[in-house]
Amino acid sequence: METKVFSHNSRVYYEDTDAGGIVYYANYLKFCERARTEWLRGMNLSQCKMLEEKKGFVIRKIKGSYISSARLDDYLTVTCIPKKVKFASLEVYQQVFNQNQELLFEFECSIAFLDMEKGRPCPMPKEALEYIKQFVPQDVSNLEVK
Repeated sequence: METKVFSHNSRVYYEDTDAGGIVYYANYLKFCERARTEWLRGMNLSQCKMLEEKKGFVIRKIKGSYISSARLDDYLTVTCIPKKVKFASLEVYQQVFNQNQELLFEFECSIAFLDMEKGRPCPMPKEALEYIKQFVPQDVSNLEVK
């Protein structure tokens, strides 16, 4: 069975860069966040609806590595690959490539699914677990930030 890899494309705008036309370091996190959000939209579960129910995903831990710089007007592809999924959490590995398929940034994050009122982990909806599991590759040993 072939693993699905989700990717999301973004353009680097002037607002994403520093005075030299290079993407400001913190904005790689924004590109990754947007890709994860678009990936999770595929669950057909509304994040707005989850928030109305006082439930949602929160970042627990991050690790990133900057390899090369994205520049003004680059066309980026951001991947989203879950490494591990449990009932109330998941680990996601992401990469950011430019239009020349050069790896610019890699990122790992641990995400918890919370009951926001209690501030405690709670089980994800069954549909979310099933959706996420279809993206987890059999071999995750090479999916780590170096």
